[in-house]
Amino acid sequence: MNNKTFTLDEIKEIVNQIVTTTTFNPEIIDENELSKRLNITKVTLGKYRKEGTIPYIRIGGTIRYNYPKVIKEWNNKK
Repeated sequence: MNNKTFTLDEIKEIVNQIVTTTTFNPEIIDENELSKRLNITKVTLGKYRKEGTIPYIRIGGTIRYNYPKVIKEWNNKK
């Protein structure tokens, strides 16, 4: 097994390449888009995130959401 240490900038670049690749589209969205799609406020979204109701990804200081995973969890909680 090869172990390599990556800097935060290298990890951000790798994630950015994966997210923007046309062959891989998990539909990673920001909180503005997610709050619109779920018809909830950003405050409520933050509450759900803190409660663990909605899964999220934190990259540095940026929070993103994998929309299909959010919908799966959202439907399971109802």
